[in-house]
Amino acid sequence: MGRWKLHADWYADLASLSVEQLRDRRSLAAQRAAHAAARGTGRNPKAARQWRQMLRAVDDELLRRGIRQA
Repeated sequence: MGRWKLHADWYADLASLSVEQLRDRRSLAAQRAAHAAARGTGRNPKAARQWRQMLRAVDDELLRRGIRQA
């Protein structure tokens, strides 16, 4: 699956993913949010905000399933 597909269906796919896939997505979103806000790499506040929203969506889905964060 291409990255564009991942981003386009990020929110719609959350309910159908396994716990391992959700954790992978959480890791990806956290990493991308950190890189978008990092110094010396050309900060991109809009991208950082979008990745944080995606991270919160994954966290919300994990909480809905009653799974604690690692």
